[in-house]
Amino acid sequence: MSNLKLSIGAVFILAFGLIIAGGGALGATANLLAANYYLISIGTVDTSIATIIHTAQTSGYTVIVRSGDVVHAYRGATEITTPGKDLLNASPLLYVDDGQFLMQVRGEDYDYAVRPGEGTSYTLVVVPHKDLPLADTLTTVITALQKMNVVGSEVNMEFQTFPQHATKTPAPPAGVPIDSRLYAVMVAPDWFTATANAGLTRVGLRVEVVAEKLPNGDIPMEFRQYIESETTGLAKLLLPINKLVDLARAPTIGYLRPPYQPHPATP
Repeated sequence: MSNLKLSIGAVFILAFGLIIAGGGALGATANLLAANYYLISIGTVDTSIATIIHTAQTSGYTVIVRSGDVVHAYRGATEITTPGKDLLNASPLLYVDDGQFLMQVRGEDYDYAVRPGEGTSYTLVVVPHKDLPLADTLTTVITALQKMNVVGSEVNMEFQTFPQHATKTPAPPAGVPIDSRLYAVMVAPDWFTATANAGLTRVGLRVEVVAEKLPNGDIPMEFRQYIESETTGLAKLLLPINKLVDLARAPTIGYLRPPYQPHPATP
């Protein structure tokens, strides 16, 4: 994994910066390789959710909006009265879940998505279907995102590379007490598919987990809003997927894992 911080004055600066500073597979070959997928931090998105929804609807997206237990779905601006799980496979798709959003687009040469990342940042996911030129591909993607009002000017260009067809799940960061299945979902290219394959309970952009607390430990205040139930030693939470490692890193948490009896995903 490599890091690059820059202020973007034009799209080509971002792509060029990755070529010269990316290192590893990105910097050495200037290609996005079909054997891998890529997670790239794009920083914060300052555009309001309402504006993003409106832009998506006028751009032909399938839009799913979840607020609490209430879900509305649209094709363009037309509401779908009986939304089904198949909508998660729609492309292009915008999924909004209580103030966070995931946008995914599938194409012939590559798929890409924008979804919540660490803290308040967002992550760009790029899944090539063949080896592709780095600069041209990222320029095309970022230009498309700018038209959807989802890219800000301050970007921490931190990227991670993962194999598309790995024989084992990726190892969690050293010292982070998190079940490998949860970490694998967090870094998977497709959250919807990954949670279903792992047999986890997913609601919107959140997943059901159990936090094992250390003696005299407690769930940090920033995560308490996600608690579903709690005992002295355990807490069951419906936690945003992008916050899994953040909670596991809390000094009061001994281990973060799925519940022992997970249930099917909720669209």
